[in-house]
Parts: sequence; structure tokens; C-alpha cells
Amino acid sequence: MTRVPITDDVVEQLSELLEADALDHEHNYMGAQFAARDYGFEELAQFVYEADAATYYEAIQQAKADRQASSTS
Repeated sequence: MTRVPITDDVVEQLSELLEADALDHEHNYMGAQFAARDYGFEELAQFVYEADAATYYEAIQQAKADRQASSTS
């Protein structure tokens, strides 16, 4: 696990999983990887596999911020 780039697609796909309530717990990266595969989000699944915990957590925060911005507009 290393620091990998957080792409717009990764943030968008994470946001979709959060909105669909597809994650049993947002910090469970293994669950996120399985949910990503279930939804056909291969880029997100690969990101979760490669990213370190800090990078994954940062992506979760970006996805939450995007969801909040979308809901207020």
C-alpha cells in the first residue's frame, strides 16, 4: 500500500457507494473494495487495493464533501 493519486472517478464512485449506503462502515477498506466490485467500479476497487489508509481516508473525505456540496446546491 502506497500513496496513489485520487482521481475524480474514484471520488465520484466512492460518493455513489456512500449515497447508496453500500458500505457497512466507511473506514472498512476491504468492504469498500468488495462493494466497488459489486457495483462494477473497477477503478475504485483497484484504488482501494493499492492505496494506503491515509490516502483512502482522504478520498472518503473528498467524497463526503462532494456529496454535501451536491445536496446543498
